[in-house]
Amino acid sequence: MKKILAAMIVILVGVGGYVGFKIWQKNHYDAAFYAAQVNLALRDNQPQKAFDLVNEGILLFPQHLDFRFGKIYMCQMLGDVTCLKDEMLKILQFSANNNNQWLWINEELKDNAFMLEVLQNYQKSLWENGNLAEMREIAEAVLNYFPDNVESLNTLAISYLVDGNWQEAEPYLKTAHQLNPNDEIVNKNLQKLAEIKKQQKEKGQESENKE
Repeated sequence: MKKILAAMIVILVGVGGYVGFKIWQKNHYDAAFYAAQVNLALRDNQPQKAFDLVNEGILLFPQHLDFRFGKIYMCQMLGDVTCLKDEMLKILQFSANNNNQWLWINEELKDNAFMLEVLQNYQKSLWENGNLAEMREIAEAVLNYFPDNVESLNTLAISYLVDGNWQEAEPYLKTAHQLNPNDEIVNKNLQKLAEIKKQQKEKGQESENKE
């Protein structure tokens, strides 16, 4: 029993020391310091060191969106789609908990509009690389927190249109159009939807005539 208690004391001291060390680090180094160290590691072609530093920056300064997007950028450079997707989902989850209040370099305030804009840009990269499943998952997550986000409604619709599944795409496009009737991209995709429906109808009629 005494050995167990002694072991627990050692563990608690270790945990306390680690937490204390992190608090000391946060008091001595600000977010700008870590950002500079990440950039130095990338410049010196030390990707693992940069990855470790950005993870530490997220741990110490969780409300700093620059660290989180920095990690997503590195995931993208490494071609790690799962990492990219997971980090984007973490941003959305954390944003719900911090009331969409973010900080940027030099403690500049950023709101959810900025966050969503950058997330949308990364979704475009997923689209360009054919990662439709990941793009769809992120769009669904965005809509879970921001149901009126036109860009994500459109993105989700596109992911279904590419598969020829206009039935799934149609309600998302219609909702997006109702929210913003002047959105050119949404309107173009509605035209594509109409063309796909027309083509499928014509194919169905041809099949009936052959029978």
